[in-house]
Amino acid sequence: MFVISNLRKEKHNGWTYLKCDFEVTQIDNPFNEKTMWFAVEDKNEDMLTDDVYDAFVLVPLYLGMHYHQDVHIKGNISPRLYHNIIHYLMTIFDNFSFCTKKVNFTVDGFKVAKKSSKQLIGTGITCGVDSLTTIYDNYIETKDENFKINSLFLANCGTHGDFENKKTKTIWLDRVKLNQKAADELGIPTYLIDSNLHAFTREVGMQRVGYLSIYSCILCLQKYIKRYVTASGSSYDDGSKFSLVERDIDMAAYAETYMPHLISTEGFELVIDGCQYTRAEKTEKISDWKIAHKYLNVCIKPLEHGYNCSNCNKCMRTLLALEAMGKLEEFKDVFDLDVYNKNKKYYKYKFLLSCKTNRQSNSLIEYLKSHNVSLPSKILLRTKFFLYRVGRRLKKMFKII
Repeated sequence: MFVISNLRKEKHNGWTYLKCDFEVTQIDNPFNEKTMWFAVEDKNEDMLTDDVYDAFVLVPLYLGMHYHQDVHIKGNISPRLYHNIIHYLMTIFDNFSFCTKKVNFTVDGFKVAKKSSKQLIGTGITCGVDSLTTIYDNYIETKDENFKINSLFLANCGTHGDFENKKTKTIWLDRVKLNQKAADELGIPTYLIDSNLHAFTREVGMQRVGYLSIYSCILCLQKYIKRYVTASGSSYDDGSKFSLVERDIDMAAYAETYMPHLISTEGFELVIDGCQYTRAEKTEKISDWKIAHKYLNVCIKPLEHGYNCSNCNKCMRTLLALEAMGKLEEFKDVFDLDVYNKNKKYYKYKFLLSCKTNRQSNSLIEYLKSHNVSLPSKILLRTKFFLYRVGRRLKKMFKII
C-alpha cells in the first residue's frame, strides 16, 4: 500500500515547501525519496494549498495502479476530485497502460479547499508553439476578464530531466530565464514551482505520467488559481486518429483532449486549450507575432542556455511549416537557418515515413501537401531515407555536422 500523510510546510534557502510523507508497505520501496514535495519562492508562500491533499493524489494514484498497490490519503481531498477519480480517471489510467490495474483508493475525509480573495487565471509558459498559441488566444485576443490570462507558471517536475541529475535544475533555470524575458515583455507576472515528483515517476516514464505531474503542480496552488488553461499538444482530430497508437506511451497524446477537465475541483477549473488547431495551424497563428519571433523555443535537445538546436524533430517540424507559409526569415533570431537547410531534406523523408503512425508527422505532411511543398516519391522514399541516414552518420563520425 502507498500511504500519503503528514501534510506540512517547511522553509529552506528562500523556498517554502509543501510536503507529505510517502510510505510504502507490503512491497519493497521502489523509490529513493520518502517525502513528496512542491516548493515556491518564499514571497509566494501563501499560494500553497495546505488544507487539502489534492496535489498529492494524481501521481501516487497512477503509481499505485502501476505497482498494483492500494493508495490511502491520511487527510482530506476535494469531493469533486474524489468523485472524478472513482468514476472516471481511474478507468482512463487503467485503459491507458498495459501495466496498470484498478486499486482501492481511500481517503480520511473531504474538504473544499480554502480560496484566497485574489484569484488568478493562468497558463504555463514554455515559449513553445502550443504554449505561445494558448497565450496569444487567451491573453492577446481575449478581452473578457473572466477568461483572460493574468498569470504564468513555470514548473520543474520532470520535463527538464531526471531528478537525480544535477543538470536538470540548471536546464530548468536556463529555460526560466528565457521564458521570463517573454513574460516581462508581455507584462504578465510569473510564478515558479519546483518539485520532486520526477523522483517518483522516473521508472514509470515521464511521458506516461509527466502531465499528471504538471497538473499536480498547479493543484498545489489552487488556493490562488481559479482557472488554469493548459496548452494541448494534440488536435481533436489527432486524438480521434492516434489515441490508441499512443497507448502505454504518452498519457497526454492518449487522453488530453478529454481528460484535464476531470482534474477540476469545486473552486478550481482546469481547461484544455488548442485542440481546435493542428500544430501547423498554431504555428501559422503566431507566425506574425513579434513575441514568437524573439522567444519561440521548441527544442528537445537544446544548446547551451536553452537555445534551439535547429536540428531535432521538433525544431524541424516547426521550421518546415514556417518555410511552407513563407515565414522562415522572421524566425532567424531563434533558429540557425543554415543548420536547418542542410538537414531539411532528411527530415522530410523521415516525417513522410512516419506520417501514418505518428500524429505530429501526419499533421505536418498534410499541411505541407496543402501548401504544394515538393515531397519525394513514395517509390524511392525508403531508399533515399536509408542513404541519407548513412550519410548523416558518416558526417557525425567525422564531425562535419
